[in-house]
Amino acid sequence: MAKTSRYSVNTSPLFLPDFCSVKSVFLGIVLTELLAFILALAPLNKVGFDWGYTIRNFFNDLALISLFVQWITLFSMATLCVLKPFLTQFNSNSIVGIISYCIILLVTNIVGEVAWLIDENINHPNLSFAVQHFWLILQSTLVIAITCGAVLSYLFYKSTGRKALITLVYINIVLTAFILSELVAFLLTPFPFRPIAEQHLLFLLRNLGISAIVSAIVLRYLYVQYSLQQESNSNAHANIQALQSKIRPHFLFNSMNTIASLIRFQPKEAEQAVEDFAELFRVALADASERVTIEEEISLCKQYLHIETLRLGERLQVEWQLNNVPMDSLIPSLSLQPLLENAVYYGIQPLLEGGVIVVTGLFDGQRICLDIESPLPTEPKTHQGHGIGQENIQRRLAFYYGTQAKLIRQEGEGIYCVSLRFPYERKA
Repeated sequence: MAKTSRYSVNTSPLFLPDFCSVKSVFLGIVLTELLAFILALAPLNKVGFDWGYTIRNFFNDLALISLFVQWITLFSMATLCVLKPFLTQFNSNSIVGIISYCIILLVTNIVGEVAWLIDENINHPNLSFAVQHFWLILQSTLVIAITCGAVLSYLFYKSTGRKALITLVYINIVLTAFILSELVAFLLTPFPFRPIAEQHLLFLLRNLGISAIVSAIVLRYLYVQYSLQQESNSNAHANIQALQSKIRPHFLFNSMNTIASLIRFQPKEAEQAVEDFAELFRVALADASERVTIEEEISLCKQYLHIETLRLGERLQVEWQLNNVPMDSLIPSLSLQPLLENAVYYGIQPLLEGGVIVVTGLFDGQRICLDIESPLPTEPKTHQGHGIGQENIQRRLAFYYGTQAKLIRQEGEGIYCVSLRFPYERKA
């Protein structure tokens, strides 16, 4: 089964995560429950909140607070999830952050109103204050929202001014209208209902204050995480480019030397070698952050080996035993070619009789293993150059796969073997 790469550049222009994902919803529920627990514990330091209260009412209060704040969290996440495609068209994370902030506060007020209305209907079914108050706020808010929405929608679709700014203004108008409607409704409340109206206003203002603080912290945290991730991805991309650039000159210069040796005595072969070299050069200049399929990497290796065959002739033999290796699996570019180049220059070239390079591949359903075996000359100095290129490849594998990928070197009985092991991943 294909997996997501450890190394990937986040191209999303928004700092907001995917609130539709199961992981985000789960984390939101857990963190909200922790907040509810804190809010339930907060009153225990006041006079009258003793162990008796804790035993009688604490868990009941915790359940009600949890239900209330979970409503706010889930409705806020659902709203941002639905609006994210719309917000993506804005190029300013600052404006998107303010819009998201206002949306959370607006959801908090709406949920607070609905919760108060439900509580009043259950506990005081004969009291009409809650229903009248709710409809007064709803009517006044809708009138302002629809009126301003019509004007701003016209400006939005006519592209008059910045769309992000128009959206921001509209969200702020709706939020302000909601809050002002609460204050106006409080002032218009008849005197006999004034104590209930004061409790209601205090309830909403407290919810708004807590939501403002918590949501500001959460949005700021998400933005900082996004910035750090972008910086980390940029640094990783730069490191991969640097590692790739160290490999490019090595085999390019070797290939050019091979072509130069063929020009005088084998001009036709030199012409074919130039064509293969052009393809090698094109791959070498490609973006290092883009991985290639095993099929593409093997094709590149065969072109390189063809150049070397023109120089070494029958002294160079290569056997490919890839068995069930999926050719669509992704691998960092120029991972196999440097290993084959080492095998040629430090295994085949020093031997007068030449030798055979065996490339073996195995796939167990999750991981791929590629082995490159080459002759091991008896002189130690002839294979000292293996280490630099292999260390480079190992570091690049670590960028993409972390600890899931390994490069293993083995020597024995005149054979030098390098093994690449990495997870199976393919293009989405």
